[in-house]
Amino acid sequence: MLQYIGNMISAIIPLIFKLGLTFGAGSSTFALIFYILALDDGVIDKSEKRFMHTVYTVLRIGMTLIILGLALMFFQEGATTSSVYLMQCTLIGVITLNAILMTYRLMPMKYGPVLAGGSWYSLFFTTSLPFGDVEYSTLIFYYIPFLVVFYIVFSFIRRKFAYTKK
Repeated sequence: MLQYIGNMISAIIPLIFKLGLTFGAGSSTFALIFYILALDDGVIDKSEKRFMHTVYTVLRIGMTLIILGLALMFFQEGATTSSVYLMQCTLIGVITLNAILMTYRLMPMKYGPVLAGGSWYSLFFTTSLPFGDVEYSTLIFYYIPFLVVFYIVFSFIRRKFAYTKK
């Protein structure tokens, strides 16, 4: 019976993390889309605020589930020594810090959405791709240029779809 419960817990922990990742990466995509569309007239009206508030709520749920999943993984044998696990912790830390800085308007909107979106997608790729025995420093090395590429792509999309030019 105890082994059955242990197996159930071992199955639920990754599910919690993956559900959080799904909520986070998906809602991050919509946050970026709604942000670009809100730039159209330069003012975020009531309906745009309502959509953004809903998206941010789903983002926070995703962040909470990921943090819970990572904390539970911490207690599983070997989870804390893998470079992928350490990178996941680093990325959720960056995402959380950026969210706090953006909430208090301490992160410029030129960089905040890009850092958020790029970090969410990096977390998705870090979790989904088979990195195997890759060193943590190598994952960080991949992350930095990925953010640059993400910034370039985001800037292009923003110029293309936000009608009002600033």
